[in-house]
Amino acid sequence: MTLGTRGDVQPYVALSQELIKNGHSAVICTGESFKGFIEEHGVCFRKAESDLMALLMTKEGKEIMEGGLKNFRAAIKYSKEVINPLFRKSLDDFWESAQGADIIIYHPKVLAAVDMAHALGIICISMPLVPITYPITEFPNIAVSSTWNFGKIFNKLTYKIIEMADISNIKEINDFREKTLGLGKRKSGVFAYKNGDTYIPIIYPVSPALFKDVKSWNDRVFLPGFFYLDTKEEMLDEEVEKFIEKGKKPIVVSFSSMPLKQPEIFKKKLIEALYKTDNRAVILVGTSGMDFKNDDNVLSIKKAPHNLLFKKAMGIIHHGGVGTMAEALRSGVPQIIIPFSVDQPFWANRLYKLGYALKPLYEKTLATSDLISAFKEMQSEKYVKSAKEIKDIVLKENGVKEAVAYIEHIYAR
Repeated sequence: MTLGTRGDVQPYVALSQELIKNGHSAVICTGESFKGFIEEHGVCFRKAESDLMALLMTKEGKEIMEGGLKNFRAAIKYSKEVINPLFRKSLDDFWESAQGADIIIYHPKVLAAVDMAHALGIICISMPLVPITYPITEFPNIAVSSTWNFGKIFNKLTYKIIEMADISNIKEINDFREKTLGLGKRKSGVFAYKNGDTYIPIIYPVSPALFKDVKSWNDRVFLPGFFYLDTKEEMLDEEVEKFIEKGKKPIVVSFSSMPLKQPEIFKKKLIEALYKTDNRAVILVGTSGMDFKNDDNVLSIKKAPHNLLFKKAMGIIHHGGVGTMAEALRSGVPQIIIPFSVDQPFWANRLYKLGYALKPLYEKTLATSDLISAFKEMQSEKYVKSAKEIKDIVLKENGVKEAVAYIEHIYAR
């Protein structure tokens, strides 16, 4: 059970593929925008009425996303009138999809998943895609700060907000409990970490190599490695292949679904930096707002498979989403992260501290000279070597295989 963008869905598809390979069946319940993507990869799809991607395509959704805090009142109104009712309907969709299941594996955004497992008397496993759930002492909850360290005590206290994650939807959850599950109302936060007296197992589908310093997960959290999707049939377009072959390795730029605040200004700085460092680029414009005229040094396309394109690059510039970051690490190519929001600043700073990415850059303060320096630095022996080192590490891991073994162990136990 998952809700959100493609980044919130793809790891569940990768896990489902491995479960099916191991003789299990898997059903993914999420927004209808991902029906084709899920079924193309051989996984059973069930529709959840709450579809973030569809909402983002509406006029109101775009205005709220682009307006940020300026549209706070509009966002509250939109949540009450549109998002919350859709979420309530989705709870019934999730419940229907869970009938006959042995295990529920859920994204924490599905706020009543544990209620369903409790009602069915089955196991549930939480699978956040970033290390945001279990309280630890080494760094604070990334929703509070992605860069500061408040010390052991206060770091751990910042995770208290996880216990309040369902407070804004407790009305819908209790309506669902009473009308669908036949249970009484409950308080917010009671299922944050436990289902009754049992701790809920947590899987973070990321490489343990990025968290060697963390000792306070206390065996409550399992890090199997990144979940890479089986995409054997994907190919790069002929246009991309030809562009790559006719010159030096390009810098690949991809911000996925992140819109730039000032796309034309960023584009101008990027082109100038490429020209002054004699570099070429493949730019995946996505929804960044940039628009290019292709020439001998720049190829602009809407999208391309990261797993195939990144390894052909001299360097990679991206937004720091966990899926894109995982592919960049697997490519063995130096990377620069320009984070936008959510978990992206956390990954940008963590990879920089570990030596696996250059110092983060930020659109708001970015100068052309910053890009020029970064393009030169990413070709240095230091970053070429560290990129190869982390590539060798993640290639030895098999996240989905380890996760399936862990899930089977939990069930058997």
